[in-house]
Amino acid sequence: MSHIFEALRQAESLEAQRKLRQENAERASVERRGNERRATAARIRIYGHKPAFGPFFEEDPVLNVSATGALLLMKIPVVAGQKLLLINEAAERVQECRVVRTSCRNTHEMEVAVEFPIPQPEFWHRMIEAAASGYEKRTMPRIALPRGMTITWKGKGESVVSRVQDISAAGLSIASPEPALLGEQIEIQFVVPAGEVNARAVVRHVRERQGMGVELVDIPPECRARLNHLVQKLLG
Repeated sequence: MSHIFEALRQAESLEAQRKLRQENAERASVERRGNERRATAARIRIYGHKPAFGPFFEEDPVLNVSATGALLLMKIPVVAGQKLLLINEAAERVQECRVVRTSCRNTHEMEVAVEFPIPQPEFWHRMIEAAASGYEKRTMPRIALPRGMTITWKGKGESVVSRVQDISAAGLSIASPEPALLGEQIEIQFVVPAGEVNARAVVRHVRERQGMGVELVDIPPECRARLNHLVQKLLG
């Protein structure tokens, strides 16, 4: 009889262990889903402080987000362990985060991974919705170019020649059957009557198999002057 009881106890112990493993696996699966990173084309306001630099405040692109943090594209150098404040104006939220790693993308920008003290999935909600809808706060008018204008752009692949559909001092709409990815940075080059314009832009919205809208984020002063001259002439 004792052998039977011992066998039952062992069976119950094994079943309890099996259930515990299953619960842990389900919990880990939920955590993984909650921490999945999503690409976005949103921008976030960032506040920080550096001993030799003092306080700084800038608005930068967010490459992807998760419940536990984000990957940002910053102009001001930061270091692992540094604390930052992220400000989501759409949701009227402020969130502290910590820099966990950085990597140089080019001479002007760094990819900065940050994490929250605890998961905060709701921090991103309204900002992500605004970016996904393609909503833009356009303070500068866009001018349609019926005959188009040739532009050369390069993302992660080879250079592509496309047509500009409309233009403003802040960005362009580019026709392309294979547009760049949402949130991707691209190098652009086109010619206006005053000369050549070179700039770096971020893809703000994408129309599948049709094209993309880009925002100019880095443009040399002489190129800015040439573009502004063209826009003013077209508006006049």
